[in-house]
Amino acid sequence: MKRHIQTFNGINKGYGQSLGDPIIIDEFAENQLMEIAQYFIPKTLETNKNIKELMDEVPFWKRKKTFLKYFNIIAEQWINDELDLSNKNFESYKSFKSRVKNAKDKVAEIMKEGSKTMVVSSGGTITGIYAQCHPLSAEEITQLNLKIKNASISLFTKQNDTFTLKAFNCSFIPRYLETYI
Repeated sequence: MKRHIQTFNGINKGYGQSLGDPIIIDEFAENQLMEIAQYFIPKTLETNKNIKELMDEVPFWKRKKTFLKYFNIIAEQWINDELDLSNKNFESYKSFKSRVKNAKDKVAEIMKEGSKTMVVSSGGTITGIYAQCHPLSAEEITQLNLKIKNASISLFTKQNDTFTLKAFNCSFIPRYLETYI
């Protein structure tokens, strides 16, 4: 949650400290997918090397593409509950989905219809909320997660106790400064 609080503080500073104190909802914490991938990629490749050692063997210009190829495989296995997460006590995708739904429900309780509520979170959680609004396959979830821009804004509206996606992954910074996972 440290990054989320830092992001909120930066936004609040931009608004002249007028946003007030944030309400911290722990369920908005990031998922463990990066740690899961770092643990399972070497296992998938049947090696004792860690992820850094593996990527050091790949030419620099191919590293991101190579890592994302393996990351996507592990992500889809995580989503489809095909990994034994018990060794490291990692969070399952089912548990993550439940946590994100609880976070969304907490926001719904706080939010008054027609009011504006800002939620600062990570791409995985944003994708999780999006997937609650639109049914997605494991592959679609993985691809969507990689397309979430850092510092982007997605807008959900609350009407009659339901959330509707109004805008998704909008960026207000110059395109050349946009970054992703």
